[in-house]
Order: sequence, then C-alpha cells, then structure tokens
Amino acid sequence: MSEGFEGGTATQRQNPLSVLDGTIDHEVIQRFRRTAFSSTDEIERLRDWIDSPMSNGLRRGLAMWAVGRHADAIALLEPEKSNPGIAVCLARCYHSTGRIDEAVAVLTSRSSDPIQAAAYLHALERSLDRDRFAKGLDEVSSLLSAADAMYFKGRLKEFDGDTMGAIASYDEALSIDETHPEALFRLAINVDLRGEDEEARELYERALMHPPVNEACVINLGILYEDMGNYRRAMQCFDLALQANPNNSRARLYRRDTSAALSMYYDEDQERREDKRNKVMRTPINDFELSVRSRNCLAKMGVYTLGDLVKKTEAELLSYKNFGETSLQEIKEILRVKGLRLGMGQDEILTSTIGEAEEPVAAPEDQPDPQSPDPRRRPVSELDLSVRSRRIVDLLKVRTIGDLSSKTEAELLACPNFGQTSLNEIKTKLDELGLSLRT
Repeated sequence: MSEGFEGGTATQRQNPLSVLDGTIDHEVIQRFRRTAFSSTDEIERLRDWIDSPMSNGLRRGLAMWAVGRHADAIALLEPEKSNPGIAVCLARCYHSTGRIDEAVAVLTSRSSDPIQAAAYLHALERSLDRDRFAKGLDEVSSLLSAADAMYFKGRLKEFDGDTMGAIASYDEALSIDETHPEALFRLAINVDLRGEDEEARELYERALMHPPVNEACVINLGILYEDMGNYRRAMQCFDLALQANPNNSRARLYRRDTSAALSMYYDEDQERREDKRNKVMRTPINDFELSVRSRNCLAKMGVYTLGDLVKKTEAELLSYKNFGETSLQEIKEILRVKGLRLGMGQDEILTSTIGEAEEPVAAPEDQPDPQSPDPRRRPVSELDLSVRSRRIVDLLKVRTIGDLSSKTEAELLACPNFGQTSLNEIKTKLDELGLSLRT
C-alpha cells in the first residue's frame, strides 16, 4: 500500500495513488479518477493524504486537481504540461480559475486528440463567449465522442436560449454515457430552475461522484438542501466547496447563513407554509394544460413558472402579440385554482395564503398503497424508473402503477423529450408485473 492510505487489504480495494505509478496518460488518469471516487471513504482518504507531509510532486498535483483544489494544483502540474493527459488536467485548473487563454494554449494536441478537443471546448464554454464557443465546436466536432457531441450541442442551445432543446440534448448524452459529469451538472441546473428539486438533487449528487470537484455543482446542491431544511447536509456541501477553493465568497456567504439557520428558532407551521408557497411558485407553466398559443406567448415573454406569471399584469399580457382575451381567461382560471392572481407584488406573495383553492385531495381508495397485493394500487416509484422516464411520469401526474398502465403508447410518446428508449423501459417494467399499457 502507498503512503497515507492505510486500512483495508489489497483484495478489498485499490489504492488510487498506486494507479499513478509508471507512465501517465489519459487512460491512467481516468482510472485514477474512478478509483479515487469509488466511495466517500476513498475521497476522504485522498484528502487526508494531500494534507500529510508525504504528499508532494505530480501525484499531489493530480490529487488536488481531482478534489477541486485547482489553484493549488497548477504549479505542480505545469512542469509536466507536455504530457497530453496532464495538459488536460492543467487546462481544467486554468479555466476554473478564469485563465481561459492559458487553458487553450496548453492544449496543443486538440486538433488530433479527442480528449484535448473536449477540454478545449470546456474552456471556451467557460468564457461565456457564444461565438467563440460555436467556432471552436465547428473546429473539433469530428473528434468528439457521441456523448460529448450531444453535451456540447446542448450547451450551444443554452447559449441560444433554447432550454428545452438543451435538456433534450443532455438527456441524450446521458443515454449514451450515464456518468457524463458535465451533462449531469447542466441537466441538474436546468431542472433545478424549473423547480424540480428532487430530480435536481439526484443529478447534482451523481455529478459530484465524477471528479474533478465542481464548485458550482456542490454549492447548488447545498442551496437545495438548505431549501429542504436539511441544514447540516447543506453545511457539508458548502464546506466541500470551501475546501476546494477557500476564496469562494459565494460558498462562504451561504455557509454563514446556513450556520445561523441551524441555531435559529423557527415556527414549524410558518416553515411549512413557506415551503408550500415556494413549491407552488416554482411550478413550471408546462405542467398546466394551456393552449399552444398561450404556451408559446408565455415562453417568448420569459414566463416559465407560476412565480414568473403572477408578476405580470393583465395589461402586460394583453399587450403581447397574439395574446388575447381567451388566453387571458385561461391563465386567470389556472391562477384562481392556486389562490393566485395576476399583478401580485413581492410583499403580497410573501404574506398570502397560497394553494387554498387547490384541487381536493384524492379519496383514500385512490391513494397509492405500497402494501397492496394489487400492483396497480402501488406507487409508481416502485418501478424505479430512470430520470428521464420519471420526469414524464411526474409531468402526467401519475401516482400509481395502475395510473401509468392506463396510458397509451401514443400518450407517452406525445410528451416532450420522451422517446422509444423510455417507452421500452416502461413497457418492460410493467411486463414484469404482468401489466401493460392501454391499447
């Protein structure tokens, strides 16, 4: 066993540092990443080793790169930048610290090396220069893996404001490579913005299991945990971000606020009301059965959630091209059901009782029953569907396996971003229970 990694036998696990013995190339670095992040215990052992007196040289630099200490890793990696694999790690460290041109310069084999080509595009996307990124994508697109090609296609769509197109591209990238960390992160951000907290949390956590540590990813996860009231888990996330970058002022600010929340007395009823209000206000507009005209007009106005919608006045909506009285009445009825109205100010939103007019709770016999001998009565979560399929199930408000089996193939395929792969998954899961979709 190498220094600083005592505990466990060679047959139980492989020491990540031993992977770095001998010649280092792209494959070795990838294996080091997989081994180092094989468990949370392994990650902690690696961090402990970095802080030990035995940590030095190139190994220390690669370990720092893996755990997100990019600024500290640069000086240790620079002497080996002629190595194509190490150049990729160094480029990541450069662009994560805002040194985009230096990141590009170190990737000297980007026109022939697929991994350097991808690293080149990661640096350009960090610059937030859409035209420069698009030009770079044209230069190296033929070298990219299928998953990387779909990911960068999604990023370009994000630059162009096509959120749903970007989500579809990230879903496609993950169907090719379910561990693609950048696709996981960008998909998490987009579903997070749509108010889909639980799915976003799962995606952020999956992204963090693939190094190097992404500070923005771990901070966003911490914010989600804070919103859920899990302050201790949020603190762990902000601590991890600060461990990667002690100068991250955003992580420090959130950590301070979360620390205060941990020691603060709070009204549980008030917190429940606020949680309910926040959940309602983050509800995506796409969850409601709007006409195509209304949906398109709202999208062009940048209205994606109920929170966006209630801030608009009737006059603002009616002043928009193709938006008429019929669309206005349709929207006012949706808001009425939720106890909301157009033109609400922030103070009114914070003090109002939201959700009082919501649909009545289903009768007990219609509720999912995990203990039911009839699989149709059981909750749909028991099918353990993939993220993409689960999103469609949520969109259709399916609660039980029986609800799902009552849908037709055509109904499912009509949902956005739902394809044959997801349909086959659902059909297989139902078949295992002796059920099928409605014909």
